[in-house]
Amino acid sequence: MARLVIVSNRVPLPTERGPRAGGLAVALADALRPGTLWFGWSGKRVETPAETPELVQADGVTYATVDMTEAEYRAFYVGFANGALWPLLHFRLGLMTYRREDYRGYCAVNRRFAAALAAVLQPDDLIWVHDYHLIPLAQELRRLSVRNRIGFFLHIPFVPPVMLEVLPCAPELLEGMAAYDVVGFHTDGYRRAFLQCAQQMLGVELDRDSFVHNGSTVHAIVDPIGIDTEAFVKDA
Repeated sequence: MARLVIVSNRVPLPTERGPRAGGLAVALADALRPGTLWFGWSGKRVETPAETPELVQADGVTYATVDMTEAEYRAFYVGFANGALWPLLHFRLGLMTYRREDYRGYCAVNRRFAAALAAVLQPDDLIWVHDYHLIPLAQELRRLSVRNRIGFFLHIPFVPPVMLEVLPCAPELLEGMAAYDVVGFHTDGYRRAFLQCAQQMLGVELDRDSFVHNGSTVHAIVDPIGIDTEAFVKDA
């Protein structure tokens, strides 16, 4: 059976005290079975990050983390991911700030993450990438000759072409999303918006909920991630 490799911007290590950070950790709790690998940022900012991830094991799950420099954090996380992408994909153009240097930093961090992840991958791993921080990751992995099946899930909305085209690098981001085998969304409206953007900005021909780009088929699906409602009701 293939190993599941979860990739997210932030990895909540089992050694951390206090509640798990963010809804993503809650949503992925049931996927963390023995044998799973979870890869991402450690949350640490250092002067010189190591090229290979640090590995920690707990309850059969391997946590592989990499650090960032302060400059990477500012450009990748604060600047582009949360300064440009988050407002745009939440239909808040008035809050959006785009800087070319932030986008370059965003791409550079994804490139470095891909190199670190590729070093610990196995040929039959099934890779599941999460959220807007890591849109270009599959494309960077493909450039490193990674041929594993790679899926992507967007935890926030997606906008139609009339809004996405406001972002100067929008076609490049869509190219990145088209490097995944499967792209998942919370609602059918978000999926339709993505497909419309791919059709208009990449020039692809749609076959219902899929299209072929650069010789590979991309499937767009609706598969909303929920929460353990019974546990929340009990706590309340």
